[in-house]
Amino acid sequence: MKYYNDKKRKFNIIGTAVTALLLAAAVLINITVYVLADKFRWYIDMTKGQVYSLCDASKEILSDVKDEVNIYFAVEADKVYEASPNLYYVYQTAREMEADFDNIHVKCVDIIKNPAFFKGYHTTAAQDIYTTSVIVESGTEFRLYTVDSFFVTNEDGKIWAYEGEYKLVTAVLTVTAAEMPVVAFTASHGEKTGDKAKALVSLFSDGGFEVVDVDLSREELPEDVRIVVVNDPVYDFTGIEGGDADEIKKLDAFMDTFGTLMVFSSPENAGNLTNLSEFLSEWGIAFTPDTYIKDTSHSLSVDGKKVLADYTSDSMGASLYLDIANMENAPKTVMGNVMPLKVLYEEDDQLDGSKQTSPVLTAYDTAKAVSAEGETDAGGVPLLTVTRETKLIDNEYYYSYVLVGGSADFLSDSYINSTSFANRDIVYNTMKTTGIKRIPADIEPKVLDDTEMTVSTAQANRWTVALTVCMPAVFALAGVVVYIRRKNL
Repeated sequence: MKYYNDKKRKFNIIGTAVTALLLAAAVLINITVYVLADKFRWYIDMTKGQVYSLCDASKEILSDVKDEVNIYFAVEADKVYEASPNLYYVYQTAREMEADFDNIHVKCVDIIKNPAFFKGYHTTAAQDIYTTSVIVESGTEFRLYTVDSFFVTNEDGKIWAYEGEYKLVTAVLTVTAAEMPVVAFTASHGEKTGDKAKALVSLFSDGGFEVVDVDLSREELPEDVRIVVVNDPVYDFTGIEGGDADEIKKLDAFMDTFGTLMVFSSPENAGNLTNLSEFLSEWGIAFTPDTYIKDTSHSLSVDGKKVLADYTSDSMGASLYLDIANMENAPKTVMGNVMPLKVLYEEDDQLDGSKQTSPVLTAYDTAKAVSAEGETDAGGVPLLTVTRETKLIDNEYYYSYVLVGGSADFLSDSYINSTSFANRDIVYNTMKTTGIKRIPADIEPKVLDDTEMTVSTAQANRWTVALTVCMPAVFALAGVVVYIRRKNL
């Protein structure tokens, strides 16, 4: 009897040990497969729109990039979905890029646990970094994105498509550009340049631009200029009467290269700018010389001339400060000594089928326009505008921009350096939005309604067999082995 009990106890111990080992092996196999699948991207994208996969156009573009690129997420890898389900889309696209290209690396750093890591990525007041932020970096160049910027919304504000692939590829191309883009300040017309515009020059330098001064009456614009700044000229630019020194012709030629022009003038100097004004009229904008805006209800001064501008909405111009306007306590934008601007055609109208204009900042309803003729209501008049020209060449979209401000004080050191106002943010957003080259339009947004699985019946049957038969069969076989071994003991 004792022998029988010892043998039975031995069987129980062995059986328990084998069961424990099998369970441990199953857990170990699952963990190993999960880790390897996560590392080597052993996933199959079965969505109709291939939302989680890179298209051939992206792979072709990225294959030419040789520099090391880091894509940072400000949250731990296992908390990405918890931070935002939308962020998880971006994370998966970034991981696909990492899997296909050895020079692209995805890194997750928790901003709550390690805020000091992100200190160097704060550029403007509106660019706070959250757990849903994404940073694309190469060398000293970087781009900071909010998770919302990776999605397309309809007129009702509802997300209908995902364009993270396009945005990430654009970011990689931007931060790995072989040559530093150049911003040129025009000179010889009494403009504020160099030491007279220290804050503005510093902002462009910090944004990754090389800053140069150019006298268009004697020089040509460098080929790598992306932005030209005309900062409060006192004297006019030469036109056709200047012969070889036709400065307007050079500006026009620059705009044909899909560049960006920023023009800021003051009420007292705008009347001198006949040729420049005629050029701007071709972009749908006109000055109102010797007229200034006064708004005692929205001003930083008693005389009402340091005007606080109102933000527009539902317009192309609003894109230059969307992050600012959405802040809980949005900073004010100041336009001292500002004249009203005239939009020469409606926003939805196009002069030649390709130009579109939009107000960026406007006057409040309490504003008055003051001139020699007296005061008139100026509520809603544009104070800062943007015009965009769009061209489609070889299936590629190209854009030119003209930003016009009725206040030279908008760019003053006191406002650009201050974190209390949004002037700096608007210039910075314009610089980053318009000062980069576009990428091919072959990378299309992916409609999120098309995320249903599109596998055939045969494929579904094979997956069903694999998941419901194979694994149970393995455990059944293991059970048979244990039973036989126990019986023969």
